[in-house]
Amino acid sequence: MNTVNQRKKSMGRKKIEIKKVEKETNKQVTFSKRRSGLFKKACELCVLSDANLAIIVFSPADKLFCYGRPNTDAILNSYIKGTTLFEDQNSTGDSSICEQYNREYEEALKMLEMEKKKLADIENRVGWWNDSIDDMSGEQLEQFMMSIFELRTKLAEKEHEHLMMFSM
Repeated sequence: MNTVNQRKKSMGRKKIEIKKVEKETNKQVTFSKRRSGLFKKACELCVLSDANLAIIVFSPADKLFCYGRPNTDAILNSYIKGTTLFEDQNSTGDSSICEQYNREYEEALKMLEMEKKKLADIENRVGWWNDSIDDMSGEQLEQFMMSIFELRTKLAEKEHEHLMMFSM
């Protein structure tokens, strides 16, 4: 049988029934994920349409979370006064901060993916010292030799650390 056909099919994204989550831990996880998505969409709406908005959310644990552009206080004050004038006109500053956070988030995601790939490579190489050297190219042999040398050096350092600890 072909290996492609043997792979387990994932469930993928499915539409879920919208109803109150009863379990407290699930409720907190759902809130956290949905809140970040809501704030991200609000930020995108502000950037794309130059809208001013404020979102105030209380978590199931009664923690307050706010997002506002130009800021939450300015939006609420203008709403209370019934005007569209905002006392704090730092909208470009808040927008650039939001964009900066989004860039940092994207960079962190990229770094996370790179680290996951590194981890997968390391996990695939478990037992590399048992590989047959007969099938290795010159470059692979050189890398193998460097890996063994590095392992030997680290083991010697650890041994030295343990000896120092026990001699005190």
